Amino acid sequence: MELFGKGTAVRLRSCHEKYLYAVDDEKAVRQSSDGTSRQSLWTVEMVPRKPNFIRLKSCYGKYLTAGESSSLLGVAGAKVIQTPPFRQAEYESDWEPIRDDLPVKLMSWNGKYLRGNGGAPPWKNSVTYDSEPYTSTTKKWISWSVELVENPDKVSFADRFSSPASSFNSSVSDGSNNDSPVKKLPTFGSSESIGSDPGSVSSPKFMFTPSRSGTLSPKPIEKKNSKKIITPNVSAIEIFRDAKSVRLRSSAHDKKYLIADEDEEGVKIGRNGSSKEARWGVELVPGSEKAIRLKSCHGGYLTASNEKLLLGATGHKVVQSRRIRDDEPAGEWEPVKDGLKVKLRSRNGGKYLRANGGVPPWRNTVTHDSPNHSVTQSWVVWDVDVVEILER
Repeated sequence: MELFGKGTAVRLRSCHEKYLYAVDDEKAVRQSSDGTSRQSLWTVEMVPRKPNFIRLKSCYGKYLTAGESSSLLGVAGAKVIQTPPFRQAEYESDWEPIRDDLPVKLMSWNGKYLRGNGGAPPWKNSVTYDSEPYTSTTKKWISWSVELVENPDKVSFADRFSSPASSFNSSVSDGSNNDSPVKKLPTFGSSESIGSDPGSVSSPKFMFTPSRSGTLSPKPIEKKNSKKIITPNVSAIEIFRDAKSVRLRSSAHDKKYLIADEDEEGVKIGRNGSSKEARWGVELVPGSEKAIRLKSCHGGYLTASNEKLLLGATGHKVVQSRRIRDDEPAGEWEPVKDGLKVKLRSRNGGKYLRANGGVPPWRNTVTHDSPNHSVTQSWVVWDVDVVEILER
């Protein structure tokens, strides 16, 4: 109970290394790997006349609540949701922290426990409350590690006024200079600038710099000439070398982008180029002059796996992977020029990142493969939209 002082902001991390996350519909709750977002912050409130109980308030001002409806048909666990204050049945938002060595369990008003689920979709990443598990595999699913957040106001203030592009950058960069201005660049392989694309996100008008007192203050970003002429002499790796984040648009399938699936494992192509799932952080591979890694907004690396996508098909799955070692070729890609566009060749077998068309279930999938037909040659070619660049 001493971990949960009044007014304390906390993050709750499950045994799956994912955080309790308030979904932006302001109703649902799930697990997410995005521990940097304000949606993973919960403010602690003490329950009047119940010294052993707390309430947890999301960034939307709503309480973590043990709901009444079942999570899935035929499954014992019930939904955990966000509910507004001043409801009639406020006791449903009361949770009793129970110390279990270093992690804690959160017991609801009816003696059941907050539970972060694993397994296969749609069970995976869901949050329910249920009786204490009987199997050893799932016993740890009701244990949560508590991370105290010292300055939640700074996180909320910056998150409230930042653009989607700058929010994405904070989640994918490690040790980079976040004070550098964001500049718009034209699309590599297109005469249009990124700002003229209806699916693009414009640069934020303000950046936030820490003052001496430790607070964040808005500072107008100076406008600079963002025009960059792309010529055939520019090598493919140069496009990525100074990029902080990019979008990859399929050359063969009109206005479809490489998208990190919200299950935090899959990869697909889709039309929502303005979403954070369409932005990929760029990391240069240490010791290599030709290879890059691409990191999704969920923290997973674009990875060429050895698993076949469909039985009888030649293409192998491309996934988001967290377990990337420094010497792991599956998460490394070598940009190769194709006229004024690029191909991305995997260092795990030398095949190319490929956006698939055709009929379902093949359509909109992403694999790595070497096309043998003239019709599919363009499926491995990508336009690169540089969303953010590094200032040097």
